[in-house]
Amino acid sequence: MAIALVVSWDGAGALADDGDWRGIGPRLARDINRDPDVVEVNLTADVRAINLLRRGGDDDDSGDDDNGRRGKVTMWTYNGQVPGPTIVGKVGDTLIVNFVNRLPRPTTVHWHGLEVPAVMDGSNISQAPVPPGGEFRYEFKLKDAATYWFHSHIETNEQVEMGLHGALVVRDPATDVALRLPEREHVLVLDDILIDDRGQVAEPFPEDPLDNARTHLNGRFGNHLLVNGRVSPTHNLRRGVPHRLRLVNVSNSRFMRVSIPGHTLYRIGGDGGLLESPVAVPPIEMIPDPADPSREISNPDPAQGLVLTPGERADVVFTPHGRHRLRVEWHDQPRGSHAIFRQPDGGIGIGNDPEDGKAPPQTLMTFRLTGRDSERSYIPPPFLRDIDRIDLAGAEKIVLEFGHAPPDANGKVVFFAQRKNGMGLPFWMVTAEDAPEVTVGETRIIEVHNLTRGDHNFHLHGFFVQPIETQFVDLDTPGNNFVVPAERLEVKDTIRIPRRPGAGMRSRTITRLAVVFDDSGRGGDVVAFGKDPSKAPSGGWVMHCHILEHADNGMMSFVQVLDP
Repeated sequence: MAIALVVSWDGAGALADDGDWRGIGPRLARDINRDPDVVEVNLTADVRAINLLRRGGDDDDSGDDDNGRRGKVTMWTYNGQVPGPTIVGKVGDTLIVNFVNRLPRPTTVHWHGLEVPAVMDGSNISQAPVPPGGEFRYEFKLKDAATYWFHSHIETNEQVEMGLHGALVVRDPATDVALRLPEREHVLVLDDILIDDRGQVAEPFPEDPLDNARTHLNGRFGNHLLVNGRVSPTHNLRRGVPHRLRLVNVSNSRFMRVSIPGHTLYRIGGDGGLLESPVAVPPIEMIPDPADPSREISNPDPAQGLVLTPGERADVVFTPHGRHRLRVEWHDQPRGSHAIFRQPDGGIGIGNDPEDGKAPPQTLMTFRLTGRDSERSYIPPPFLRDIDRIDLAGAEKIVLEFGHAPPDANGKVVFFAQRKNGMGLPFWMVTAEDAPEVTVGETRIIEVHNLTRGDHNFHLHGFFVQPIETQFVDLDTPGNNFVVPAERLEVKDTIRIPRRPGAGMRSRTITRLAVVFDDSGRGGDVVAFGKDPSKAPSGGWVMHCHILEHADNGMMSFVQVLDP
């Protein structure tokens, strides 16, 4: 078999072969432009049969699925691979993507987290869908060094699950050298996929009403965990030297809680680039289940392990030690999962899932250690960068309310992100008159109210946010009323929204985020309004829950950015 050469970046920002690595990362997108300040790639979406469920190590291409059968899964791919090729550029580069759609349905490419011109955002309202056989040229400047990703934003829950996603890394080589960050740098795209008994990607929603309601409310959970498109891969890793891992959670709904037993990870960055200071992330311990001490569960302490909600990214460093293989583990966590049951009157009831957060750990991938060990472990510098705190003086609010209706007889659930006259407005009911308006350069406080008993997350297109605080409100239980300040000053585009602490209609959480709707580096191309890009420069900037089953069923709105 042909093994893709895996690369790391050397200290000067050039691509260099790391002899220990074979096949761990997605292939890099080929730059076809000779200009050193332009990255130009061809990106084609098409249908491919892929040996997705292959297992084993670097040299294993057995292609066996869980039943021992050799088979391929029909996927929707970028350039024939899942995940798509990793696009790499540096700060200040112009990125050109020549996109071709060879799928049987319309699609777009959204550049998740990137501050791009409105007409380049690729959302379901910022541009007309690219039809089958159609083409679109995306072109924009790479402004900020960070780990991003790209994915379809049409029928998102289905098309992303089918494989339309890939990583995008924007580097700042001078900063990396000045901070002496690890030279060995690797991209890990974390995903799960639901394969049916035919060996193919399952339909978006089950026919059974109870299963349908469960999928709507909790999101779609896969029965196979993937790292860079492979099930439980094993790869060589040089022990005793520091490595930098860029993690991207591209799953529809799974919160990726990551741990490496016996090793402390140091998170140095996230959605919007480097943190001000590194954060030590200890491994997750197993503890007795308080409800059943005969079994062990993952410690729910949020200080242990690294949690990425769907769409989030993390930049971590660690030094592998030891004589044995290292497992990269997924751990469960309480997130307010719903139990679904049939009521005596025949309707569908919703309750609290007693197994919420208690699923056993699973191995995401394994590192086979090579080379000599060292007693020393790399610790990143105590200061990474300054982040200017957004001045909130005079900032007005944009209020969103995340909620949903009860399941209907077929198990379908309608979600909303706004309410008007006491009624939830699913996205298809939100008009330009309902959507908030801001002018270029204005600062706002976005308040995301979670009316539900489950955790969500929030993603804003086109602009970074700074978390301020989360307020817990319960009209019945005074002890449930408190405010939790943001853990640190950070630049984000996707953030967890905690569940309400008490009864429905009597409690909620309110997560506050600061944002400046500026156009720096975009030449004023942030003006966007309405939902029809054919009648405006661009449709508005969407904001939504990034649990994709929620967003596609109504938990989405948009903000309109107007000229002063």
